[in-house]
Amino acid sequence: MSNQQSAVAVQQEEKNITTSVLSKIQAFQESGELRIPKDYSPENALKSAWLVLQETVDSNKQPVLSTCTKESIANALLKMVVWGLSPLKKQGDFIAYGTKLEFTPEYTGNLVLAKRYGGLVNHNQKAIFKGDEFEFETDLDFPYRTRILKHKQTLQNIGGEVIGAYFAYELSDGTKDVEIMNISQIKMAWGQGGSKGNSGAHKNFSDQMAIKTVINRGCKLLIRASDDSALYEKEDDDAFDEVSHQVKTEINQKANKKTISFEDAVVIEDTKSSAVSESQNPSSLQPNHNPTDSVNNEPELAF
Repeated sequence: MSNQQSAVAVQQEEKNITTSVLSKIQAFQESGELRIPKDYSPENALKSAWLVLQETVDSNKQPVLSTCTKESIANALLKMVVWGLSPLKKQGDFIAYGTKLEFTPEYTGNLVLAKRYGGLVNHNQKAIFKGDEFEFETDLDFPYRTRILKHKQTLQNIGGEVIGAYFAYELSDGTKDVEIMNISQIKMAWGQGGSKGNSGAHKNFSDQMAIKTVINRGCKLLIRASDDSALYEKEDDDAFDEVSHQVKTEINQKANKKTISFEDAVVIEDTKSSAVSESQNPSSLQPNHNPTDSVNNEPELAF
């Protein structure tokens, strides 16, 4: 197969898969099961995702587009669109587990979801170094909110041994709280991942990796505790009570469990000339315009 024929085949495969994903998304929208954020374009997100996928390899350094099944690729893309995230903005990663491709949010993606669905409006996060003066307390009355009383650092401490990290946040209802993890908890989370916390990033930038881990933990709690009211316009408020309890379950089932069937896909006939023309005039990329990293390939809190 010539290089030109190979390029045509890749473009045809992209069209078949993205057409299937867009068909599912359209079906979800028409049935009222999903509302795409106004600032998110599924078409542009899929185009940018395909560019990322073309450069993504598995653990054996083989292209995931060659080693992973078409069904898993389609469902990974479906997850990305349902969550309204953009891999081009490093909001999530495509990771191959054998022949199955998965899409998992980065810490930036978790921040996007927490802002969109969890009511997050303000946040700050810092690493705690050995020698820092750090004090916090938890309210004695329900709901037992935590607050930082003191965090005093010196220039000499910054960049030293990390002993913890925290993620302070404010919600749209005025709630303020803090997620705090000590280094033992952080390393335990790292141990759940493939690198076991031994990667170059973990060793050389342990403060930043610790911050990402505590952000993931705090955001995931906000996301999982939220409902899907952010998916609906104000005029949908009356109808929301009747369907809100079904929306999240159905979206999760369809995005995470239901495999896209390529028997129902619309196969687009293409010619060599049209494929070459499209390759010369690619559509502009406009990743979603969400504000600002469950976690990459590591389960639960790992990063």
